[in-house]
Amino acid sequence: MCGRYNVIDDPFTQGLLEELGISKRIHTRYNLAPTEEVPVIRQVDGHNELVEMRWWLIPHWAQIPDTRYSMFNAKAETLATSKAFSGPLKHQRCIIPASCFFEWRTEEGHKQPYAIQPIAGVFAFAGLWEEWGHGAETIHSCTIITTAAAPGMEQIHNRQPVMLADDMRARWLDPSIDGHHLMPLLMPSLPCALEVVPVDTIINNSRHKQKAATIGPPLFRLDGN
Repeated sequence: MCGRYNVIDDPFTQGLLEELGISKRIHTRYNLAPTEEVPVIRQVDGHNELVEMRWWLIPHWAQIPDTRYSMFNAKAETLATSKAFSGPLKHQRCIIPASCFFEWRTEEGHKQPYAIQPIAGVFAFAGLWEEWGHGAETIHSCTIITTAAAPGMEQIHNRQPVMLADDMRARWLDPSIDGHHLMPLLMPSLPCALEVVPVDTIINNSRHKQKAATIGPPLFRLDGN
């Protein structure tokens, strides 16, 4: 799963935006949590754009926005048959840039957070977006797609966000392609080398919006595949 992440305005993130033809910058944000507004890349009328969306997808058919169901992540394995996600999968796909994301392990009776981060780069998470409501009440929302852990990643969690490699991003964003034909892109993989680093437990509080300090050496590193 992916329930917290950082996005940092650095050369790696800026490079991702430039690669996708976006001239805007992303403002650094730490410890982003579900239901918050997050930066999202989508394609509209043949042009990629950077927009803000609520991180917790609201199906267009929902009577009201609510959080009764965990809609901030979407399992790749069930996208095509999900009432909430199969529609957006067809033509409303997006990329969510992330500089790292967090997972927790219970160690010595407490939950220890770990930052999973590229050694040199930025993650491009595969996502879906949706539009709910009309006029002034319109809400744009998104979800991050998850898949089974790639080899080695199961040391920290049995699932991970789908990380799009460079050559997958344009196809994923292209709304003229039916997303049901892109399911092979959602297989477990690590498109870049990464490391898993223990950080201060202060980030366990989602209201903490400062950078969490590293408190030890990497738990492990993995090469991209």
